[in-house]
Amino acid sequence: MVACDPSQVEYLEDMEPRRFAWEGQAERQELVLVWVPGTSGAPYGFGHGEQGRRVTLAGFFMSTTPVTQALWHRAMGENPARHVDPRCPVENVSWAHVTTAGGFLDRLNAGDMLPALWGGDPSLRFRLPSETEWEYAARGGPRWQDDFAFSGSNNPDTVAWYGPRWRRGDQALVAVLGWRSGWHLANRLRKALPHRTRTHPVGLKAPNALGLSDMSGNVWEWCEDICTDDLDAVPRDGRPYAGPGTDRRLRGGCHHNWDLHCRVWWRYGIEPGAHDGCIGFRLVLAPEWPAVT
Repeated sequence: MVACDPSQVEYLEDMEPRRFAWEGQAERQELVLVWVPGTSGAPYGFGHGEQGRRVTLAGFFMSTTPVTQALWHRAMGENPARHVDPRCPVENVSWAHVTTAGGFLDRLNAGDMLPALWGGDPSLRFRLPSETEWEYAARGGPRWQDDFAFSGSNNPDTVAWYGPRWRRGDQALVAVLGWRSGWHLANRLRKALPHRTRTHPVGLKAPNALGLSDMSGNVWEWCEDICTDDLDAVPRDGRPYAGPGTDRRLRGGCHHNWDLHCRVWWRYGIEPGAHDGCIGFRLVLAPEWPAVT
């Protein structure tokens, strides 16, 4: 099927959430996707402070929570998570597990869920968000100028499952020793204190203005993009950065990270085969991006 250009697809701004329910192994489960309105010609500020860039993008549907273990099991018939609970985000999944042929997205797009949710638009597909889509959604979409540090609040306790707080003493180490040395010392001091964390059932923390939960903390979330530190290279139309490079972008922070990792502008990346107990993802339902020519 020929991919559609998302910038040429227009939707109503007041679309109702799309829902799909099924009977899980222990209880009824539901996937909910909410509409994230596009920028409507008024670019949003991607990135932080003076280094930010203006990005324009089309609207899309996004799952209100990270993909749960229950949904992964329904599509794949197994559960790779280290902390097993069908209500929690699936973790221990690599970018490759999600995106390659025969992987999670392929199976989901070939199953019964997609036609039940596409609302008469066969151009829609389940996919990962681009990095700019992810950040726009985390910032509240059209409410991005609220400028919250975390997704929906300036208080991480309200919206995020995370590890330790980055406090004045940690910042003092950085001020005295420099960022790299101060950061390493703060991490060593943190690891000297026992602090066990784990994933938590999705949707327990407050959502942001769009109704999206767990955008800050719980699990890191894969994006489609190849990593680049050059913000000028990031596409300004909502598409993912396609390279050169190999590492893939992660956003949102996780349950054992400092709170500062969970801020909506924090960027991280890792090789696409990496997987551990703090890496998950969430779904976008939208047209595929046109092939890069």
